[in-house]
Amino acid sequence: MYLLYSLLFGGLLLLGLPYLLLRCARDVGYARSLVERFRAPSLAASDQPTIWIHAVSVGEVIAVTTLLPELERAVPDARFVVSVITVTGRRVADDKLGHLAAIFYCPFDLAFLVRRVVRRVRPRALVVVETEIWPQLLRETRRAGASTMIAGGRISDRSFPRYRAIRPFMRRFLAEVDSFCMQNELYAQRIASLGAAQQCIRVTGSLKFDAVAPAVSSVERVFPENRRVLVAGSTLDSEEASLLRVFESLSREAPDLFLVLAPRHPPRFDEVAELVRRRGHRIVRRSEPGGDVEGADIMILDTLGELASLYEQADYVFVGGSLADWGGHNIIEPASKGKPVVFGPYMRNFADIARLFVEADAAVQVNDAAELESVLREWLENPEIGRELARNAERVIEANRGASERTAAALKELVG
Repeated sequence: MYLLYSLLFGGLLLLGLPYLLLRCARDVGYARSLVERFRAPSLAASDQPTIWIHAVSVGEVIAVTTLLPELERAVPDARFVVSVITVTGRRVADDKLGHLAAIFYCPFDLAFLVRRVVRRVRPRALVVVETEIWPQLLRETRRAGASTMIAGGRISDRSFPRYRAIRPFMRRFLAEVDSFCMQNELYAQRIASLGAAQQCIRVTGSLKFDAVAPAVSSVERVFPENRRVLVAGSTLDSEEASLLRVFESLSREAPDLFLVLAPRHPPRFDEVAELVRRRGHRIVRRSEPGGDVEGADIMILDTLGELASLYEQADYVFVGGSLADWGGHNIIEPASKGKPVVFGPYMRNFADIARLFVEADAAVQVNDAAELESVLREWLENPEIGRELARNAERVIEANRGASERTAAALKELVG
């Protein structure tokens, strides 16, 4: 079974080589990430037990920043290392977790590559954030005597049928996991139906509710004074054009409206800025020193790491990746800032969280750009509607905190 998996994975890697080389030429930092995924990380030898945390990208890394203090309290004699897969995830990890013993790119899931990294790291436990089932990673880590855990596990509506179609393989792969800390009862039932041992499963909640940063009122205001600000966060291809049309329509009735476009991926910053200019808007880029913010109508947030803090200065928030079919993004962060939040129909990556907020009247989900315009117009005309949504969101967030502490307790139990 593992031989077949390795042949398939290696074949796909070879077939995808032209795409990988294209990414190296196009995306800053991608070539370095590719090279590092073929070699072992730099890590000094130590007598301390090592806990290896695997966090794929930005969202998982942010969850780790909250989970880590609880893990350090639970296993105080251990040192911690973090692996990532994406370039943006690495940047955020370097920024927020730079004090750890090592931060590195996770190896490609081929046995000889994983084995080399395991020998270097010598983990006492592997904690995989969310449900990244890398068979060789789990197998080789456990072969080396380490315990394995899924933290904040989830099986999305989209992934579940695919996993179920290969259930015999999944049962074997999941047997390499000692503890499943799942986000909710539905995900716990799904992982059990795929073959995970029932005694290894527990519901600990979503780490994303604990990853909410406290409000920072001392941050200097970035947006124009006396303007109502709509922040469109983590937008993806084709969404900006729709948002611009909505903004243009609303601005005729609310000329004080100010739009902030925060594209999800840095390579698109210039593309989005050019789109806005072609439509004749007064534009300022956040990265421009001394930019004329007061004289602009639209800002392109073309910096990294600022979006969360700037949500606090918004009046309304649209969460991107949801109006076009990209799977959505996390809505907890803007909701935690006391802002009314709206998002589109495509939220499969955060379906449970979106459902929770909508059912509690703590956020609004729309079907298309026309509905988005209608909701925003209603908020502009009646601010109390938005304030009530924000109050409901605060109650939802408070009721769902505590996953980090429960996950840390599970790890402590696992490693003794």
